[in-house]
Amino acid sequence: MRKLLLFTLLIGSIFSFSSCYQDPDYGVGIVTVLDANDFRVASAEVVLSQPGQNGQGIILVQGYTDPNGEFKYTHEPPQTDLATEVILNVSVQKDNAIGAGIIRIKPNEVATVTVRIY
Repeated sequence: MRKLLLFTLLIGSIFSFSSCYQDPDYGVGIVTVLDANDFRVASAEVVLSQPGQNGQGIILVQGYTDPNGEFKYTHEPPQTDLATEVILNVSVQKDNAIGAGIIRIKPNEVATVTVRIY
């Protein structure tokens, strides 16, 4: 009986020292583009960038909205495999209409921003 109790305590202590920590997942940003009449805009050009030291932005990603007027971006930093937080400038253009905004993408979260173009 005493050996069984000792074995149980030993196994319990081993499991209590193990960690359940997991690296966080990458953050996702969704940009929704609306026109002046609050209709979603398909095929609008979306540019996500970070401000540079000389005032110009470093382009991280450039793409187009889907038929629902949404552009989805998953932030995967190229230098590391770890998820990091990032704040990006959002620029949108469709024909002669433009708009801008800012999005903050955090690990394990989905951030959304709505940009109206005029």
